[in-house]
Amino acid sequence: MIREQRIANIVADLEGWEVKSDDNGSYLEVKLGEFLLEMDLSDMPSIETLTKEELATIIFDNYLEQ
Repeated sequence: MIREQRIANIVADLEGWEVKSDDNGSYLEVKLGEFLLEMDLSDMPSIETLTKEELATIIFDNYLEQ
């Protein structure tokens, strides 16, 4: 499967995201199908304008393409 197809599949599975905080600081919680990902906010360019496509690309680049 090519990169663009895999990113499109992630976009299709993305159900939502929100900024959360705990004792260690803030992070982004992402609901991706049956999974919850906790992502470092420093990986995000701008959380206020983040699109599903941008988030899917970040997830692919940082977590899946290794």
